[in-house]
Amino acid sequence: MPNWYSQHKYNQIPGVGVVLPTSSSEPTAPVPFELWASPATGKASWRTTGGTWMALDDVTDGAITDAKIAPGANIALSKLATNPLARTNHTGQQPASTISDFTAQVRANRLDQLAAPGGDVAMAGYRLTGLAAPANPADAARLADVQAAAGISVKPAVRAATTGTITLSGLQTIDGVTVTTGDRVLVKAQTNPVQNGLYTAAAGAWARTADTLAPNTFVFISEGSTLADTGWAISSDAAITPGTTPITWAQFAGGGGSAGPGAGLVQNGANLDVAAADASIIVNPDNITVGLVPIAKGGTGATTPAAARTALGLPSPYTGNLPALTAGVWTNITHNLGTLDVNDPVFRGLATGEFVRLDAKTIDVNTVAVRADISVAADTLRIKVTA
Repeated sequence: MPNWYSQHKYNQIPGVGVVLPTSSSEPTAPVPFELWASPATGKASWRTTGGTWMALDDVTDGAITDAKIAPGANIALSKLATNPLARTNHTGQQPASTISDFTAQVRANRLDQLAAPGGDVAMAGYRLTGLAAPANPADAARLADVQAAAGISVKPAVRAATTGTITLSGLQTIDGVTVTTGDRVLVKAQTNPVQNGLYTAAAGAWARTADTLAPNTFVFISEGSTLADTGWAISSDAAITPGTTPITWAQFAGGGGSAGPGAGLVQNGANLDVAAADASIIVNPDNITVGLVPIAKGGTGATTPAAARTALGLPSPYTGNLPALTAGVWTNITHNLGTLDVNDPVFRGLATGEFVRLDAKTIDVNTVAVRADISVAADTLRIKVTA
């Protein structure tokens, strides 16, 4: 009888009817590679070298590799710890081009559903259109809203503007510009001001443009021999009905579009002041007065008669009381005016204030002689000699 407590060599003879020992609990004192079947689990197990039991149909952790999975194997997602189809389990970046409805879904969102920008938004030269009228101070405003708030209305520029009355028809030359069909023209100098306004040039009769005209309507002129780059505004204050209301246009800008000082004026900030070339004009805060006019400009450059005479090289007049005069005798009077070109002396009675007539003649550049028909006491008459 074989000894079953030692190894036996079967020489590759298959065993038939071998049954593993079974028990509801593991064998006592098991050894590595011992076999045991549990009727409770219905599984056969073997003893590992690590001292644990492993079911024969179990695989150690990590033993299933890609190579051991058959191509096309149908593995239920419920068998996987992580569902690879769930978006919450995705990592990394997925190109938008791989999402079939990405563009459609993004475009389906309204702007008010997107996050607010964190910086300036560039429009690449395009306009925002279809805006509603602003309701709050921080709202975007349309051009019409800005102009209405400022009380003005700026119209698109015209190509040319009239300088006199014209016939409102035909392709004609306006201020050196030969207009073509469709050109905008400012008509502002008609004999009948009711005809003034903005027109569209045409081969036939001209029609007014669709612009609404009102007080403070502004328009700029693009071309013209005399009016290019000037700005014009309606100076009428009343409501305007084109074809009924006389319209007056006034220039508010020119020479590049800005008003500047004319001759004799200088611009100081927002003020236009008189430019005085010298002291002959005195510019005060609220008026202008004549100052010291120099001799070269016909003045004296002085503020008193004496100073004026000095400035003009003329000595001050000589005045003095006459000494006693003997009837018919010439008496010399020294005036020291330094010129022979003196005027007739003037004589005045000191007591009466009456002017009297005495003979007088020039002796030299500093002396005149006087003679009376009767004797006159000293200090009775006063003489004045001017050059």
